Amino acid sequence: MNSFSRFKPISRLALCCSVVGALALTIGARQSAAQAQARKGVDPAQAAQGKQVFVKRGCNFCHTIGKTGATAEGPDLGGVTERRTHEWLVAWLKDPNAMFGADAAADAMYEQYHHVKMPNMHLGEAEISSLLAYLATNPAAR
Repeated sequence: MNSFSRFKPISRLALCCSVVGALALTIGARQSAAQAQARKGVDPAQAAQGKQVFVKRGCNFCHTIGKTGATAEGPDLGGVTERRTHEWLVAWLKDPNAMFGADAAADAMYEQYHHVKMPNMHLGEAEISSLLAYLATNPAAR
């Protein structure tokens, strides 16, 4: 006797409906995430490269993404592409030190994060683009 036959017919129906419903929700969630990325104009392959940059360059040592209440050396980057302009983020990633003393947001972060300055990671244009694509796929924690 198989394990499925120990359930009553109505229980089997409920079990099957539950499994089908869970699968439909999972597929729908994956499609919704892909559709949200497409609406933002984010290339999933470029975002995947950005994730690699984030890890290989050690961004994850100082930053979290979408974790409320997490402690880190730098700010949480979830939703950063919604909080800052693309131009600001590019300038920041190219040379953060040039922004200290010239940009109020940079100076505020310097104060907030215990006078720790983000180092210049000497990122290339392609790395910056892919990193911003990756960050665009990570909304702020709710």
